[in-house]
Amino acid sequence: MDIRTSRWAASLAALCLVAPAFAQQPPATPAKPGQQAPRLTKAAAEKLIQEQDTKRIEAMVKADLPALETLFTKDMVYTHSSGKVDTKVTLLEALKTGTTKYLSVGLSEQKYQVLGNTVIVTGIADVKVQGAQGEVAFKARFTEVWTRQRNEW
Repeated sequence: MDIRTSRWAASLAALCLVAPAFAQQPPATPAKPGQQAPRLTKAAAEKLIQEQDTKRIEAMVKADLPALETLFTKDMVYTHSSGKVDTKVTLLEALKTGTTKYLSVGLSEQKYQVLGNTVIVTGIADVKVQGAQGEVAFKARFTEVWTRQRNEW
């Protein structure tokens, strides 16, 4: 693996280190004002996160900015292993301008740790991106951190 490929691989590994990162639909039974949302079972939390992560990946590959606008929280932080940090605004801008173009992303070996209102997802990603250096394909481990805020993931 050359340095350029390893940089991309390292970038993906850190790209999912986001806290809080992505919005989620509220649970089926929303809490009344002033009440906490009911706790979700581990299986229900995993299913919700899988569904939203699939939507996020599809939106990133399509550069579907309206979908990403609703999926990303306003305070999202997307830290690349290269040290580059994107906010919601800068990541959406990179996708809009084509500075970064995700051609495909496939996830496998996902493991979920449900810790109350936080879900940590780890796994392997097969990624193909188009960037300033050209098209690069790589496989990398990833970590995502999801938190439930105001009854949304």
